[in-house]
Amino acid sequence: MEVTRIHDGLWRWSVRRDGIELASAYLEHGEVMLLVDPVLPGPGDDLSRFERAIARDLERLGGPARVLLTRAHDPRDAEALVAMTGGTRWTAGQDAPPGIEVMPVAHGDDVAFWSVVHRALMPGRALVADRGALVAAPGVDAAPLLALDPAVIIPSVGAMPS
Repeated sequence: MEVTRIHDGLWRWSVRRDGIELASAYLEHGEVMLLVDPVLPGPGDDLSRFERAIARDLERLGGPARVLLTRAHDPRDAEALVAMTGGTRWTAGQDAPPGIEVMPVAHGDDVAFWSVVHRALMPGRALVADRGALVAAPGVDAAPLLALDPAVIIPSVGAMPS
């Protein structure tokens, strides 16, 4: 597992599965912990460290955890994170957590999340990191997402863009 602190209250972690780097985002919005497209590390030290860090942060924040998915049909490890945190899973049609805007993208019910608090874009698979550059998925118009002028983009697949 690779963990990157972007700035206070905004982290990215990734794990490799079947040779693909799958990434997730951790955001603090006030007392709420938001976990976007969560993936868990495999059993062992990384998983134990991850569980301890999540428990510590939940206690420090004092609020609930919300698990958000950019692709409803690709839940990754959402249910395990809901169980681990005692949190809830956001689904399309529900109100977004405060400070989060939900933006539809071209793939059915796929969405991107925009954090006003962190000026962070979580585009799911609408934008994928490929050799350090962002590439729009087929049929995705990236212009509305990039027009937000994000300080950081955290794609769900691939390394962080340079």
